[in-house]
Amino acid sequence: MYSHEDLKMLHGFLKSTGEGNLKKMLVGGKMTEVHLRVLLKIARAVSEDDFIKHCEADDFPKVKFSPPETAIKEGFWPVACEACCKVGLLTAAKKAS
Repeated sequence: MYSHEDLKMLHGFLKSTGEGNLKKMLVGGKMTEVHLRVLLKIARAVSEDDFIKHCEADDFPKVKFSPPETAIKEGFWPVACEACCKVGLLTAAKKAS
């Protein structure tokens, strides 16, 4: 789980940063270029609030996805959020004990 503030900052960062720079930062391990394309497509298509809702609900806005993009939809958000955590764009919220 991530704070709404972190997700808002991530949304803004994705919209304002060039794709080449994002690719250098995020692509690697489980995060592929296809994951990045989907993440950017979502960030550019929706508002901050909708971005947060889709991330938390593990679902997607009504945008057209290519066959490779459709193939990675299951399990997409955990992979994308983990990649963002690794580079410090998101911080996982600590669970209350």
